[in-house]
Amino acid sequence: MNSLVVAIVDDDDETLDLIEQILKEEGFKAQRFHSVEELLPRLPQRSFDLIFSDLMLPGASGLDLLRTLREMGLDTPFVLITGYASLDSAIEAVNKGASYYIKKPFTIEEIRFAISRVRQRQDLLQEIIALKQQLSQAGKRQEEEAPVPLMATHFAPFDLNRVLSAIDHIGRLKTSGRISDEEYVDFKGKILKRIV
Repeated sequence: MNSLVVAIVDDDDETLDLIEQILKEEGFKAQRFHSVEELLPRLPQRSFDLIFSDLMLPGASGLDLLRTLREMGLDTPFVLITGYASLDSAIEAVNKGASYYIKKPFTIEEIRFAISRVRQRQDLLQEIIALKQQLSQAGKRQEEEAPVPLMATHFAPFDLNRVLSAIDHIGRLKTSGRISDEEYVDFKGKILKRIV
């Protein structure tokens, strides 16, 4: 299996060095950029599995980069890092589609935690896609056996962000020790069953 490729955008070489080292230890390949303008020409040629970006950069900001990615139709997981953290900037980052938000100075464990959260989100998305495919195949089999339209094959659309938020919430409960691993798996299963 190929290593996942991560873009790191920061104008500070020490920050780039640290994040790059952590990513390599986690099995990722890292590509470094000192500005949004340096990264943008690479986006049409290469899709990144994850992007870490500082908020305050020379030229366009990390939020500008996030907005541009979404306008391009790219749903790349995005971790915003800032030394100017405030509740407002955190809310804005999440509302614009950031997967995670880290305040400087950060620890190695915070970077690892962000990576694990992004991996968890990707795993959940794959699980949701697989469940929807299974559902679609089951619906087709039922239609072949009984040509009368079945009500069970019509489902209300679901809000993916709400599903991911709910699963992220129970993930935090597990991490803080409020629920066990078994309860986490059980709750996650119940949430995923509601969307199919």
